[in-house]
Amino acid sequence: MPRKKKTFWTEEEIARDQIEMQKLAAELDLILVPLTKESNMAKAKVAVKKISDKLAKTNENFSINMYDNGFMIEVSGRDDENEWKTAKIMVTTVDELVALVREAAEMERDS
Repeated sequence: MPRKKKTFWTEEEIARDQIEMQKLAAELDLILVPLTKESNMAKAKVAVKKISDKLAKTNENFSINMYDNGFMIEVSGRDDENEWKTAKIMVTTVDELVALVREAAEMERDS
């Protein structure tokens, strides 16, 4: 004769499970609270659509990669805080690429 599935819990089992859930919630808080506070961890990246979104000055060269689904331009230079940065921007059309090349050519050069 097949065993009948248990469809109810005793008060003791419920209390034990609640205690276990409270312990797990406390452990989770120990993990998540430090992550939600402001820290020196890397921030989420914002999509860069223009070179000037990331750079204030450019180097004298840049590179373009061609892919099956578009292009990537890679431009290095300095940001507003005079730190070295590299902007890598993906575009899908040649017109978008030409606009980025034009922007790079018109930006102030880092000397």
